[in-house]
Amino acid sequence: MKIKIALGISVAAVCQVTVASAQESDRSRSGLEEIVVTAQKRAESLQDTPLAISAVTAETIEQRGLGGISNLTGIAPNLLVSGPSGGPNNAALFIRSIGTQDPILTADSPVALYVDGIIIARSAGSAFEIADLDRIEVLRGPQGTLYGRNTIGGAVNLITRKPDDTFGIRQKFGIGNYGAMQSRTTVDTGELGNSGLRASFSFLHKQRDGYVDDTNVPDKHDPGAYRTDAVRAAVSFDRKEGFRALYAFDFNRNVGYNPLFQLTTVRPDLIAFFAGSPAAGGGTLTFSPKRLDKVALNDNGPTTDKIWSHTLTLEADLGENATLKSLTGYRKWTQRVQGGELDGQDDLLGTIAGQGATLFPLTLFGANALRHQHQWSQELNLIGKVGQSLDYVLGAYYFEEKADENNPQRFIIVTPNGAIPLLSLLDYRHKSTTKALFAQATWHVTDRFSLTGGMRYTWDERKLDQSSPQPRDLTAKFKKFNWSATADYKFNDDVMVYARIATGYKAGGFSARSFDSGFKPESLTSYELGVKSELFDKRLRFNASAYISDRKDMQVITFLAGSGGAVALTTNAGKAVYKGIELEVNAVPVDGLTAYATFGYVDRKYKEYLILDQATQKDIDISDVAKFSYSASTTFNAGLQYDFPPLSFGKLSARVDYNYLSRRYFDTNPRTSTSLNLLSAPARGLFDARVTLSEIKLGSGTISASLWGRNITNKKYRVSGTDFGSLGFAGNVYGEPATWGVDVSLKL
Repeated sequence: MKIKIALGISVAAVCQVTVASAQESDRSRSGLEEIVVTAQKRAESLQDTPLAISAVTAETIEQRGLGGISNLTGIAPNLLVSGPSGGPNNAALFIRSIGTQDPILTADSPVALYVDGIIIARSAGSAFEIADLDRIEVLRGPQGTLYGRNTIGGAVNLITRKPDDTFGIRQKFGIGNYGAMQSRTTVDTGELGNSGLRASFSFLHKQRDGYVDDTNVPDKHDPGAYRTDAVRAAVSFDRKEGFRALYAFDFNRNVGYNPLFQLTTVRPDLIAFFAGSPAAGGGTLTFSPKRLDKVALNDNGPTTDKIWSHTLTLEADLGENATLKSLTGYRKWTQRVQGGELDGQDDLLGTIAGQGATLFPLTLFGANALRHQHQWSQELNLIGKVGQSLDYVLGAYYFEEKADENNPQRFIIVTPNGAIPLLSLLDYRHKSTTKALFAQATWHVTDRFSLTGGMRYTWDERKLDQSSPQPRDLTAKFKKFNWSATADYKFNDDVMVYARIATGYKAGGFSARSFDSGFKPESLTSYELGVKSELFDKRLRFNASAYISDRKDMQVITFLAGSGGAVALTTNAGKAVYKGIELEVNAVPVDGLTAYATFGYVDRKYKEYLILDQATQKDIDISDVAKFSYSASTTFNAGLQYDFPPLSFGKLSARVDYNYLSRRYFDTNPRTSTSLNLLSAPARGLFDARVTLSEIKLGSGTISASLWGRNITNKKYRVSGTDFGSLGFAGNVYGEPATWGVDVSLKL
């Protein structure tokens, strides 16, 4: 009912504004820039695309300091980036409250991440920096026809900048608190003679000390510290003769230290057991329900991520009305965790069962890891039109991936007779292949009314070869038909409404942390209504959507920890319904002032959530008490930027951005996570700000300088939480405190 009322108010508002817009159509005003997107595999205006899609341009990316997915929370309604978990470069995407936090290499995310149309298959290692971004597109809702499996929540596409037509050099330097420093250099060759060849080279270096003081190490090894180097080279060919090519190579290396995982609550018997540790020269058991700024750690070693990526895009025009496009991608990633600090403690001393009264150094929980993954994919698109009334996309897709992980864990179980040190090992190899055929066509019935239909058939295969903790050799195959149907109507050139039904599919597979035979695919069907409008001579852009999504065979991950180490069970335990609304407003109310606001709300309910009752060995339904983990029911983002009248020596602008998330829980099952409520993150709002002086003449070039701040009110907020259950403790990771910096950019 809330959604229907809100949508009715939205449509009524658009109608009223349409009348006002007509009255003012004779005024000549500077308005919002047009944004061109490729969400439907062809270039088209954002406002002409009948999808719930948000996009930000290179200018906004620069103004807000967006360089990868870790900072994307706040650019679209119902979008949330959660992380890190298990590594400083791990991140998880949630759209419309759908996503997964588990970074294990056998777990697929239901929200797909792409770079230039090439999927990034793993959430582990996905929070990498991209040296030269041009645009970010966020597609909300299932994208099962054009983008395929594992897009039931949506998709995010990062689009890099192509080489410029003219020679140019851009240099950016920055410094900030916590020892932050960055340098980004970009060189464009321009067209080389009349060859049609252009090249661009970029290098990025970023570093920062940690923001929680570990008294046992120097600042550059504190929790949250990192050193990043990224290189990008792109070569394009285009002589306007019907053939185009673009090759890009990216390399990224990050050495980072996990943010502090601090204990929030500890079982009383553990507190009593370690009470004598400080007097014996050991560490003090440290826990707090509030963010700590200073700790002593004994095993917070570096995590090193390395990424190599190759992308080749070929396009050939087949006459005037058709283009054949080839997308080839290869990516290799390695991650080495050299001391995963997962208890937030220094050397605690305690007795070991059977060893008398002697005190030994003990670790509550720690892990190392070595992970590898490489993938390659090939996609072919035939994009064209028949006459003036039919647009089509035909495609074929192949994807292959291999991954492996060696993850030893060390922990203790405290008993009345002393601690029992235990070791567990997670060791496996995983292979995944996907094949698909797809098609989409748009019939322009009239100049204002269009119908779009799409379909995709997918074949998936999974193979798990595991040696520990349990030897297994498992294979599974799945296949699925997905479809979508959209109708859109343009009242005029400024207002469009659309209705869409779309399906999505997340492949089944295996969890390497489980001891079962795997889980089945899950599916989602979404029903959506939307309106898109640009009014007052493009002074106001108002987009809204309302949807109902029905999710079946929901893959539910339950984290457990005990004598077998960290275990994550994945089962097809759930059915859920999501009812939501999304609003986006961009405006230029007066010359020099731009404003935006986005609002997203999701009413989420489990229809079924089955778990095994250990006492009766029968399934019970806990849908009335289960939570939706890591996602927020409400998101709100807003911002203002004012460009002052031109000065004699440059241009001055100031902006402020605000991002709000409602309360979040970090587990789903209150029966297995008794600290679920205690670990949850209360609602929080963050303010960012920036002041920029730009277009200062310097010889033949220009220079600009910016002073910026993030979380300027120093809000203390939680970003993740883990309950270690029977091991007797649970904790949280907190977000970054207030940070600030100064950037200087030179363009020649």
